Amino acid sequence: MKIRIFKYMIYIILGVLILTVAGIYLLSIQRETKRSVENIEVAEDIVIQMIRIHSQKKYYGGHAMGWGGGDVKNAIEFDYNKINYIHKTSFIPVIIKLFKEHFYLVYYDRETDIHNTTYRFYKSTEKGGFKEIDSSEFPKHLAVQNRFWSKSSDTPEDLIGLIPEKMINTTTAYLWYLIEGKPEKYNWDTRIEFIKEYKEKYFPKLKE
Repeated sequence: MKIRIFKYMIYIILGVLILTVAGIYLLSIQRETKRSVENIEVAEDIVIQMIRIHSQKKYYGGHAMGWGGGDVKNAIEFDYNKINYIHKTSFIPVIIKLFKEHFYLVYYDRETDIHNTTYRFYKSTEKGGFKEIDSSEFPKHLAVQNRFWSKSSDTPEDLIGLIPEKMINTTTAYLWYLIEGKPEKYNWDTRIEFIKEYKEKYFPKLKE
């Protein structure tokens, strides 16, 4: 009798363990998906309606004791001149510009290496796709952030007139260093003189 009871207890414990593991697994694969529509001015007097889809694993619990999250998947989609453009990445778009019938994108990448965040540059193809390009290939006069998100420290007001004193700590300023091939100078440069020189060179119509 004791042996039989012991066996039942083992079966019950195993059953509880299996159900617990299965439950945790099912919770871990649940995703949260958000869909938003944004109007983005990609060139002077040209505005596109961009659909952005953000998906990641569901996060459970509080900030300190929670678990889950991660596996971020993003996508943007829009139409222009009868072409449907779609781009899927895990990154956050910060620049979407149109130049000579090509769209140029800049993404903030914090997913590849959370301890070494960076930016990625893309150019559209004729069929509505996108290919990654080097930062030096990005048109220098397009490098002004035109998409902001809730957790970004940047604001559109920081970039009005591209005044060096106001934009020294912005994403746009850092992108200028990347595009000019001088990212190592960003942390110790005064920035003011660099921003002035970049502005005079690529935005000559803007005056202080």
